[in-house]
Amino acid sequence: MTKMKTIIFSVFAAAIFLVVSSTVHADMKQMKIYKEAFPEAKAKCVECHTDAMPKKDDGKHDVNDYGAAVMEQAKKDAEAAAVAEVVPTAETYKKVGKIEEFKK
Repeated sequence: MTKMKTIIFSVFAAAIFLVVSSTVHADMKQMKIYKEAFPEAKAKCVECHTDAMPKKDDGKHDVNDYGAAVMEQAKKDAEAAAVAEVVPTAETYKKVGKIEEFKK
């Protein structure tokens, strides 16, 4: 019986991971949320991504160190709030800090 529970738990955990990872994306909405956290900032795609114009279908949607830190904090926030969707909020960006501060 415990082997069956382990299998069910593993499948359930994998399903949650796939759902969460597929909901992670950045767009103009995320730039607006960043500006909500830091009104004087002028964010660009390249601030969080490795490419200036990231394209999901070209494999250029990879995040840089700042983007990875934001997503890690967003995951922590989602776990703390017990929600499946991992989306950075203004509070997420405030916790990580400004892009300029992160690069120091």
